[in-house]
Amino acid sequence: MYASNGETKVIDTNKLPVIRKKIRPIAKQGPLESRHLWQHVTNSLKEGNIDAATEHKHRLEERQRAEERQRVALTMPWKPKYFAKEGDGWLYLNPLWKTH
Repeated sequence: MYASNGETKVIDTNKLPVIRKKIRPIAKQGPLESRHLWQHVTNSLKEGNIDAATEHKHRLEERQRAEERQRVALTMPWKPKYFAKEGDGWLYLNPLWKTH
């Protein structure tokens, strides 16, 4: 990590406290939230079933590709919920520094 004065600093992540994430149950997540979308891949990986994880991942990605082809065919551009296109990159619409 670089400090604002250009000095390099090292952070020992093993000494940082563990802070558990606060996550809504999958049943209460929206259909396009990552944990909802990837739950079958994650569960298969936790079970050590790489073949099932690969199959779930393949199906999910194929579905996303089909949805993109449909948007292109209908000339419906993708409108992200949390990001806006800025130049060659994306800008998060609700950065943490604005909320504190």
